[in-house]
Amino acid sequence: MATHGQLLETLKDKVVLVTGSGCGLGACLARAAAARGARVAVNARSAARAEAVAESIRKSGSEAIAARADVSDYEQTRRLVEQVRGAFDRVDVLVNTVGSFLWKPVADMEPAEWRATVASNLDSVYNTCRLVLPLMRSQRWGRIVNFGSVGAEHTVGQPEVAACSATKAAVIAFSKALALEEARRGITVNVVCPGVFLDGEKAPLSSALVERVPVGRAGLQDDVARAVFFFASPAADFLTGQVLDVAGGWRP
Repeated sequence: MATHGQLLETLKDKVVLVTGSGCGLGACLARAAAARGARVAVNARSAARAEAVAESIRKSGSEAIAARADVSDYEQTRRLVEQVRGAFDRVDVLVNTVGSFLWKPVADMEPAEWRATVASNLDSVYNTCRLVLPLMRSQRWGRIVNFGSVGAEHTVGQPEVAACSATKAAVIAFSKALALEEARRGITVNVVCPGVFLDGEKAPLSSALVERVPVGRAGLQDDVARAVFFFASPAADFLTGQVLDVAGGWRP
């Protein structure tokens, strides 16, 4: 059985790129990766936010860089991956947290809003995966964890969130296909689907919503972090193309 110290060093000397890690859950994941021994690339559209998180990691004694980029844009993502490669010479783990939520009926949704949601939720995943794959292939090792949403694996459409439902279902299909394409190269691809959780950035959750969670509480950032980095740990070497709901039994 692994000791507590071994569990905290499951990413020792690995290079972890966390997209959308300038605040909220992404920032928590960047810090959690550092706590597990990783060298971390903190990505955000805001250079100031990325640097603030990176500096907090460096103050804790770990290595981190700030990497500003909008990963929904392919060229910016290419420069981001080159920056990480220049700093660390590799990318071992990619965690894609970037995504937007649009609450609007299709009849009221403007084309620009549709495109922005697709770019944020789906294009960002393609861009980062496509651009880190050459590095991971050369290493013969890599771990990719993408973010879906609870119910998306079975394409459960919810009213007024058509764009999000479509893109998150697409992320899961994309991830499963990529998992099969890269399995023989030592690269695994899995999906984590957070449920009702507190991310430290949004308004408090309503008690009625929390009461719908079977375990009786909202999820915490650390609940999600443990699931994400389980997929990057030696314990998950034989797992790829999997979808894990981190939702306390909750279903929309």
